[in-house]
Amino acid sequence: MDLSRSFKAYDVRGRIPDELNPDAVYRIGRAYAAWLKPKRIAVGRDIRLSSEEIAKAPYLDTILISLD
Repeated sequence: MDLSRSFKAYDVRGRIPDELNPDAVYRIGRAYAAWLKPKRIAVGRDIRLSSEEIAKAPYLDTILISLD
């Protein structure tokens, strides 16, 4: 999956599920955590129905746990 078109100056954007899907979000989150090694991260979302699926996905716990 080519994510190069999804990265913008200040955020990540894409069409669900063609350009952004749970697997893509997992890979982006893991790379972010590995590269910056933050102590905490915030997960934001908007009103779209697809946002809940992405924000509440079980794989997100794996990324958050790896930060501790």
